[in-house]
Amino acid sequence: MSHRPPLVRPERAFSGPLLEAGGLWLLVLLAGVLLIAALFNHLRQHELQTLERAQLELTLLDIKGELEGDLSVGMDLHDDPRIQPLLESHLEKDAQLYSLELLSEDGRALFSTDRGIVGEPLPPAVLATAQQAAAQQQAWHAQIGATPVMGVVLRGPFGEVAGHVSASYASRAAGHAMDRAMTLSVAMALLATVLAGSAAVWLATRSQRQLLRQQSRHPPAPQVHAARQRLDDGSARLDEVERIE
Repeated sequence: MSHRPPLVRPERAFSGPLLEAGGLWLLVLLAGVLLIAALFNHLRQHELQTLERAQLELTLLDIKGELEGDLSVGMDLHDDPRIQPLLESHLEKDAQLYSLELLSEDGRALFSTDRGIVGEPLPPAVLATAQQAAAQQQAWHAQIGATPVMGVVLRGPFGEVAGHVSASYASRAAGHAMDRAMTLSVAMALLATVLAGSAAVWLATRSQRQLLRQQSRHPPAPQVHAARQRLDDGSARLDEVERIE
């Protein structure tokens, strides 16, 4: 008994490439979902960090208000006996804080809940960040090693910069929020994934689209359809005879 490969209609030749294209689209979809999930996670972490910083800034502003009150009546920050107890009391209220410092204008620690760093200067990059934020009337944020640090500027009775109140703390957000460059990178990666997937699908189906266009421009003659039908009928009858034998 002989076995012949079945005749394959031309239309069925498109199923393989279309399945490949569908698989590519599925990969694009999955990659897009993962990237979107990463973007939403970044936004969530950014929101958590914003709330965290706002709470810490309230603590620093509270200390700032009391110290600027002392400055307004002529007290010297170097000799103010209230500063150390003030820092200690605020440290005890918030378990998230590692330490609180009063810094001079040039970034040297005058008072600190971590006595070991009294007299130590800020790293130059952090000092530059603090000075820039002071000029812009903003709180400043930096990193010393792996520890996040933030601070607010102290001003004297005539508006001059008298120093800084700073805090090092443990971030409760799951890792530090990505900056704008990282956000842009995630968005660009998502766009690149979609474009690459679209290009892959377009290339995978290019030959099929060309063949369809050719068939639409030059449809098979009626004789071709008749011959194809006779071949199919003959193949079916031969299969039936072989089945009976």
